[in-house]
Amino acid sequence: MHEAQTPAQGETAVASRVRPVVLAPLKDGLAPEKRALAEDLRRVFLSLGISVRRYAARRFLNPSSVTRYLSGERLPPWDFVAGVIADVEEAQAPLTPEAEAALRELHREALKSNRHSSEVQALQDKLAEADEDTRRITTRQRALEEALRDREGRLAKVRGRCRNLEEQLEEQHLTHRGEVELWQGEYARLHEECGDLQEQVIYLEGELAVTRAELIAAEDRCHRLENRLETLQELGDEGRKPSVEAPSLMMMLEEADRRSSVPELVRAVGDLELRTRKAMASELVRAASQSRTVEEVAGLLSALRQAGFDAHAQTALPAMVMVRSVDDTSALARELFREGLQEYVLILVQASVKFHQPEDVAEFALALRRSGLDEHAGSLLGAAAVVRSAPDLVSVALALAGGELDGAVCAAMSAAAAERAVPDLVTLSIMLREACLPRYADALQRAAAGRRSASDVAEFVRALGRHGLAQDAETVFTETQRRSVGHLIPLVQALHDNRAWTVLSEAAQHRPVDDVAVLISELHLTGRHQFAANLLVLTVRTRPAEQVARLLETLGAMAPGAEAVLRASARLLAPEEACALLVCLERFGLTSPAEAVFRCIVYDELVGHAGLFLAALAQSGSRYARVDVLSDHTAGMSESTVAPLLLALESASLLVHLDAVIEDRYLRCPVVDVVLLARRLASVTEAAPRVDRVLDRLVEHTVRVRSLADQAALVTALRAAMLDRCAERLAAEALAAHGGRFRDELTREETKHEQKVMSRAFWLPDRPRHRRDRRS
Repeated sequence: MHEAQTPAQGETAVASRVRPVVLAPLKDGLAPEKRALAEDLRRVFLSLGISVRRYAARRFLNPSSVTRYLSGERLPPWDFVAGVIADVEEAQAPLTPEAEAALRELHREALKSNRHSSEVQALQDKLAEADEDTRRITTRQRALEEALRDREGRLAKVRGRCRNLEEQLEEQHLTHRGEVELWQGEYARLHEECGDLQEQVIYLEGELAVTRAELIAAEDRCHRLENRLETLQELGDEGRKPSVEAPSLMMMLEEADRRSSVPELVRAVGDLELRTRKAMASELVRAASQSRTVEEVAGLLSALRQAGFDAHAQTALPAMVMVRSVDDTSALARELFREGLQEYVLILVQASVKFHQPEDVAEFALALRRSGLDEHAGSLLGAAAVVRSAPDLVSVALALAGGELDGAVCAAMSAAAAERAVPDLVTLSIMLREACLPRYADALQRAAAGRRSASDVAEFVRALGRHGLAQDAETVFTETQRRSVGHLIPLVQALHDNRAWTVLSEAAQHRPVDDVAVLISELHLTGRHQFAANLLVLTVRTRPAEQVARLLETLGAMAPGAEAVLRASARLLAPEEACALLVCLERFGLTSPAEAVFRCIVYDELVGHAGLFLAALAQSGSRYARVDVLSDHTAGMSESTVAPLLLALESASLLVHLDAVIEDRYLRCPVVDVVLLARRLASVTEAAPRVDRVLDRLVEHTVRVRSLADQAALVTALRAAMLDRCAERLAAEALAAHGGRFRDELTREETKHEQKVMSRAFWLPDRPRHRRDRRS
C-alpha cells in the first residue's frame, strides 16, 4: 500500500485525461476461452491509462505483438499477463487475489484450446516449480554451509583449548614426576623396613610364647614351695620332711575340671584371679568348656558372667566352636540365649564365620533357625556373605538353596552387595549364574543397584557387560534408575555412553516435573548443557501444559533460572528442535518463555542458524513468523542486530518478511540510519552474495518510495562512508527511474556546501557582529 503517488503515476494520470486509450477491436471468430481472456486482459490494461505503443516501449516489446495479445489474435504468454498485473499494482491499487486467480484460470483454459501452447505452459509451470525447489534447496545449503563454518570455528577454538590444557597437563606431569619418583623410593624403603619389622614381630611372638610357658612353670614351682612351707609351719617340726610330695597345681586343676561342680570352678577361677594367674584361669575355663556337657558349660559361663569373670568366658567360646560339633555349638547357643547371654551367642556366630567350613556354616545357620534364633541365623549368613570368599559364599548358598533359609540367603546377598568390592560382585554374579542360583544373583544385583553409589553402579554395569552378562547389566541399569533424583545426577555423570541419555529420557517421561527440574538445573550448573537442553525439549514435547508450566516455575526458583536455561538451550539446539520447543511453549500459552527462545535466536549474530530457525517457524505456522510480529520486534533493535536478521530472512527465502522490515524500518527513517545499516551489512564479509542481495532490495525500496532529496542525500552519505558500490548502485537505479531530475538533485546535494564565487553574496563584506558588553 503506497501513501503517496509517484511522479510517474502523476504523469500517467495527466496523459490519460488528455488522450483516451484506444485498443484495436477484438478479432472475429475467437474461441470463447480466448475471447474471455482477451476481454479481461483489456480491462486490466486500460486501467493503466497508457497507449499500446507506450507500454510496448516501457517493456521493450513489439507494439504489434501487444496489439495482437489484446485483440485476441494471439494468445499471450503468462509472463506478459503477469507483467500487466504487476504494472497495475505499481500504478494503483493492486488486483484482489481472487481476480488474479480468475485471470490465471482464464489463461489456462485458453491454452487448452491450443495443445502445443498448453504443453509448453505446463512445462514452464513445472520448470518454475523446479526452479523454486532449487532456490529453496540452495538457500538451505547456504544456511547449512554457514552453520557448518560456524561450528568448525567453534571446534577449532575448543581444540585449541584442549591443546593448551594438554600442554599444561604435560608440564604438570613433568613437574610432579620427580616428586613421584622421590616418594616411590621412600615407599620402597618403608616397605622394606615394614618387612624387617614383621620378621621381628614373629620372632618376638615366639619368644613371648616360650616366656609365658616358663612363667607358668615358675608359678607352679613357687606354689609347690609355698604349700610345703605352710605344711612345715603347721607341723612345727622344721627337721621333719614330708613323706609324700604335694601334688602339682596342674594336677589339681585337671582334677577340679573333671569332678568339681560349677560353683567350685568359679571359686577356683576367683582364687587364680586373686593370685594374678589370669592365664591359668582362662585355661581352666577353656578346658572345662571343652569336656563338659552343653548344659554345664552354659551354667558355667552364666555363673562366670555373674561373678564378674566375663573375659574368661568370652575367651573360651571361640575354642569351643573349633573343637565341638555343630550340634553342640547350636545347642549351646540356644542355652545361652535362654540365659539371656545374647552377647555370647554373637561371639559364637562370629567364630563360626571365621573358623567353620562353608558346609558347617550352612548347617549352623539351619540349627540356629530350628532353635528359634532366626535373627542370629540371618546375622551369621550376612557376616559370611561379607567376609568369606566368593566360592565359600556360593557353597553356603548351594547348601541352603530352596530351603527354610532361602529368604535369609537373599538378605545375605543384599548385605554382600552393599559391602563387597565391585569386582567381587561381578565374580559372585558369574558364579551364582553358573551354579544355577538365579534367585540369589538377582537379589545381589538388585541390592547393588539400589544401595551402591552411582560410580559403583556404573562400574558394575560396565563390568557385567564386559563379562558377557548383558542381560544382568540391563537389569541393574533399569533398577538403579528407580532411585531418587539425587542418585540420577551423579549416575549421569558416571556414565560415559548413550546410557546417560537413556537415564534422562526415562526421567523426562516418567519422573515428577520437580525431579526433572532438578536434573535440568544440575546438568546446566555442572557444564552438561547439551544434556540439559535435550532433556528440556523432550519434557516439553511429552508433558501436558500444566506440567510444563510447573517445570518452568520450578526452574525459575533454582539456579541459574528458567530464562538462562532456555537461552542456553536455544543456542545449543538444532534450528528445527528450537522451533519445536518454541511452538510447544506457544501452544501451551507460555508467552514469556517462548519470547525468550525467540529473542535468543533472532537477536543472535549466527545468520545461518537464525535463517533455518525462521524458515522452520514459517513452515510450522507460528505467530512469530508473521510479518507484523517480526516488524514489532525489529522496531526496538539496533542496526547491529537488524543486519543479521535481514541476512537470516534472505537466507530463509522469507522475502515478504524482508521487504516488510525494510519498509517499516528504513523507508521513513533518517538517512544516517540507512548508512549505519549498510555499513553493518558490508562488514559481514563471509556472506558477500547474501549481503549484496539485501542491499539491492534496500536500494530498490529506497528508489521506489523515498523522495529525490533523500535519495541524493543517501548517495552522498554512502560515498562519505566509503560504501561506493552501494552508492553507485543507488545512483544508477535512481537515475534510471527519475532521469535528469535525480541528476539535478544529486548535483545540488553534492555542491550545497561549496562556495559559489560567481554569486553576489560571495563578494559582499561580512556583516559586523554585535558584541555584548561584558560587565566587570
